[in-house]
Amino acid sequence: MKLSNALNAQELVGLSEQRGGHRVSVFLPTPGPDAGNDRHGLRIKSLLRQAEQALHADGVSAATAQLVLAPARRLLKEPRRSQPPGDGLALFCEQSGVRQFQVPLRLPELVAVGDRFLVRPLLPLLGAAGDFYVLALNQDEIRLLRGSRHTLQEMALDGLPLAVWLTMPRRRAPVHAFVADRGGAAGRAVFHGVQDDHTPLILQHFRRADQALRDVLSVDDVPLILAGVRSTQALYRQVNTHPGLIREGIDGNPRDLSPEQLHRLAWPLAEPVLRAGETTAAAIYRELHGTGRTCTDATAVCTAAEQGRVETLFVRTDAPGGTARTIRLHVDTGDDDPRDFAAVSTLRHGGTVYAVTRDRMPDTATMAAVLRY
Repeated sequence: MKLSNALNAQELVGLSEQRGGHRVSVFLPTPGPDAGNDRHGLRIKSLLRQAEQALHADGVSAATAQLVLAPARRLLKEPRRSQPPGDGLALFCEQSGVRQFQVPLRLPELVAVGDRFLVRPLLPLLGAAGDFYVLALNQDEIRLLRGSRHTLQEMALDGLPLAVWLTMPRRRAPVHAFVADRGGAAGRAVFHGVQDDHTPLILQHFRRADQALRDVLSVDDVPLILAGVRSTQALYRQVNTHPGLIREGIDGNPRDLSPEQLHRLAWPLAEPVLRAGETTAAAIYRELHGTGRTCTDATAVCTAAEQGRVETLFVRTDAPGGTARTIRLHVDTGDDDPRDFAAVSTLRHGGTVYAVTRDRMPDTATMAAVLRY
């Protein structure tokens, strides 16, 4: 069993290439941090029953269907552990075990059964659906929040080195005595001055927090946004070593903002960074359109992808056939979608795939490819 929120192109290809036997893919959105887990568990159970019914309809015996779904059902009985925040949950079930991925992507409720796994709902992870982080700074504490297009949730950092540096140093006001001469033998008086500048202490604290943060943010290019009053942000920027730190920040005390308000301010800063590659690729497609280096015909795109000639592929996520509650992945059912084949073939040969909505497609077709040759 694996619980993860880091699903890369190689893992998607690996999942799609597992063939044979009976395989079940289950997708569903996850509840918000304030929602109860019981209802979420009931939704998973319901989708597993739906998968069992689909297996029966395909002629799979009751005993075999139970064996295929048993690892996932055992998973539901395990004690709830601390999980990375995510907007969606994907389960890949087979008789030998189950893999689950908590992902920063709002997934539909969907079940697929057949001799292979369905990966299409996870393709947007390869585009602009990745994580970003907000480092909230105020005079009392530091908080780290992980965000996606839909949510922003505070991370539990207990046991990690960064947890040591979450409490900000208290303002110190050392007293310094000095002597003033009033004149005469008895004219000497002692005065006490207060030094209130603890900027060096804060800088030292931020420097250690930055070092500990690098262990949490293992990916160098993940966007990091600062939230805090400008002077505090400026101090942290002096010692920051994370290359993904965004130049613009969220001004003001983050304690005055709800997670929803903080997310509304953070997402417009993170989105252009997360979609930079997609934006550039769409511009290249439009520039090459009409030169023979682009293709939108589904059959031709699939052939080119299989041959390793697709450099960049755009596939529509809202195209017809993407909203079915149950999908059967068998050669003789006609449910195979050319988008799945083209996307996996492109990834297998080192190409790039962007799964996007219609308004972000560089062409009107359901697939648009930039060809290497």
